[in-house]
Amino acid sequence: MVKIKPFIVNEYDPIEYCIMAYPNNLQITDQYINSVKSIDLKLALQQYENLVNTLKSHGVTIEFLNLTGEPSQVFTRDIGFVVEDVLFISKMTENIRKTETMNILDFSKRNNLNTYIMENEIEGGDVLVHKNHVIIGIGDRSTGRAVEELEAFMKNSNLNYEIVPLTFDKSKIHLDCVFNILDEETCIKSKGLYNPEAVLNKFSKVIEVPDNELDSLAPNIVCLGNKNILTSNERFAKILSEKGYNSIFIDFTEIIKAQGSIGCVILPLTRMSK
Repeated sequence: MVKIKPFIVNEYDPIEYCIMAYPNNLQITDQYINSVKSIDLKLALQQYENLVNTLKSHGVTIEFLNLTGEPSQVFTRDIGFVVEDVLFISKMTENIRKTETMNILDFSKRNNLNTYIMENEIEGGDVLVHKNHVIIGIGDRSTGRAVEELEAFMKNSNLNYEIVPLTFDKSKIHLDCVFNILDEETCIKSKGLYNPEAVLNKFSKVIEVPDNELDSLAPNIVCLGNKNILTSNERFAKILSEKGYNSIFIDFTEIIKAQGSIGCVILPLTRMSK
């Protein structure tokens, strides 16, 4: 049995270990969506399998959670996040998603992971780690109280992290659908980020997401390390390639109908730090 130890200090070191869940009962539950009638589950599963195979080809070990039937369970990024060696278990906002954290909590207990269960609402898609900063999106899913809770945890644990709150377009659900990090010096921003001045000074390079690519969640990328970037937007993949990244396009159109893309379905547990 492989000994698992969470460890993440940024969003761009190579992913060694991640948590995922198959889209067995994927449904459209979000209140902002009124133009999509249905999801082709067979096609969604094919697109998901393609992502899984791509991750494995890059040396990523995947832990698949038990399936419990929740319509959004595939979006495992939301149920937790890691800072250094601590796995934080999210407190989900929507009643329909509250049971999703049970499986990751069970996984954590079975593997004796260093775990903290959040008391205030926060979801992993709103959390990004960068150097000695924890960037948190404040919207419908994550709250100012959670920011205060994390600040207190960091102080009590002698972890030297500054919490950076960001506000954004709530129709995009989570921060990682409007803002993301490519490497130590480079971030992605879009018009969906309302107070970019709070974070852009942490980076020397900024790549803008075209306005017409925001609805397809172009910022919701996955860094595999060494400038290998997974993206579900073909046009944005070309922009990243022109900027010197090895952009790998993954067709995720069916799952995007449920308002989540490739970054939403991968919960990195361990990144191999330099």
